[in-house]
Amino acid sequence: MKMLAVNGSPRKNKNTAKILQSMLQGGASKGAETELVHLYALEKYSGCVSCFKCKLVGGKSYGRCAVRDGISPLLQAAHEADVVLLGSPIYFNCETGMMRSFMERFLFQYFLYSRKKPPLSPAGKITALVYTMNIKEEEMPVYKSDQLLASTKGFMEWLFSSCPLFLCTDTKQMDDYSKYETDYFNTVEKDKRHAEVFPQDLQRAFDFGAKLVASSNDKRK
Repeated sequence: MKMLAVNGSPRKNKNTAKILQSMLQGGASKGAETELVHLYALEKYSGCVSCFKCKLVGGKSYGRCAVRDGISPLLQAAHEADVVLLGSPIYFNCETGMMRSFMERFLFQYFLYSRKKPPLSPAGKITALVYTMNIKEEEMPVYKSDQLLASTKGFMEWLFSSCPLFLCTDTKQMDDYSKYETDYFNTVEKDKRHAEVFPQDLQRAFDFGAKLVASSNDKRK
C-alpha cells in the first residue's frame, strides 16, 4: 500500500506541508508506505505541451505522459501509488503554478476524448485535494473559491471516482506579521487562531489520511 503526497507550496515546512505530513502519518498508522514530494524542489519541468502522444492509438506512450523532464519520476510514482494527495495553497484564487503544471500532466494523460471508452486512469486509485488558504471558509463564495474547488474536484472524480476535499482556512502566513504590509488582516486573531485551531486541523488531517488508507485497504480485499 503506497500513499503519496504532492506538496504544491514553495514552502517545505509550513501550513500545506504540515497538513500533508499529518495525513501521511495517519496513513502510516494504517500500514501505508508513505512519501512526500515537494514540487518546488524538483528540476525544471513544464505543464502539458499538447503533443497528444498519450492519446495516440497504438503509440508507445498511450495513456502516459510522453514528455521527459524533472517531473517524470513523480508522474510514475503517482501512477503506481494507491492513494495520492494533491496539496496546494490558494494563490490568486487558484492552485500554485507548479501544482497546476503537475495536474495538467498527471490528469491529461488519462483523459480520452471519447464518449464510449472510460478514462485510462488506474482502477481503484484513491485521490484527495488538500487546500490551505488565508481567507475564512465563509468567505469562499465571495472570492468564488468554492467554484474553483468544485471544478477541480469534478475533473478528479471524472478520472478517479471519488475525490474528497480537505480545507484548512484562515491560515497564518507569516511568523511575524509586524514586519510586512498586512493591515488587511487582524493579526492578533490570526496568531490566536493558529495557536488554537491549527493543531485541530493537523488532527483532522491525521484522521483524514487514516480514513483514506482504510478505504483503499477495503477496496483491495
